[in-house]
Amino acid sequence: MNTYDHFPMIETERLRLRPVLQSDVFEIFSTFSDSDALQYYGMNPLKNEDEAFSLIEAFEKGFKSGSSIRWGITLKEEDKLIGTCGFHNWSKSDRRTELGYELNRRYWHNGFMVEALKAVLHYGFNGMEFNRIAATIRPENTASRALVKKLGFTEEAMLHEFQKAGEDYFDMYVYALLKKNADLY
Repeated sequence: MNTYDHFPMIETERLRLRPVLQSDVFEIFSTFSDSDALQYYGMNPLKNEDEAFSLIEAFEKGFKSGSSIRWGITLKEEDKLIGTCGFHNWSKSDRRTELGYELNRRYWHNGFMVEALKAVLHYGFNGMEFNRIAATIRPENTASRALVKKLGFTEEAMLHEFQKAGEDYFDMYVYALLKKNADLY
């Protein structure tokens, strides 16, 4: 499993994936304070920019400790953060991880997340040598379920009361993509 001396930058046709920076605090707050964008995310919307700074620090800490990586998704021509994506819950010995992502709602329905995730999945299987990449998604999050299916993931199981958000528990589907089945990557 790859360990890092530097953060891996990824470019696609329209996007640049780079570290989330302290200077991205306004964009992070804009996305992570939007209750509609976070309705299935499993965390409460941020209340202020201090919480956004803390989230950015958590992304940095995860990378430095080798337990996660979160790319900032930016539009290539303006380096403006429009969302994030990455891997968490790594098991280096088992070569598996989970995929996470969100996009500021102003950029929904433009194919940006498909473009970003294709690049990240390619890097995960080839640069990081993962064998299995999973995603856990609430049943009612039909857009996210359709997204991972489009990327080649298959539905494996329903995890009952798997996510706690506030005082409620939510069921989650598990989707997975194995390297041997990842033709696109």
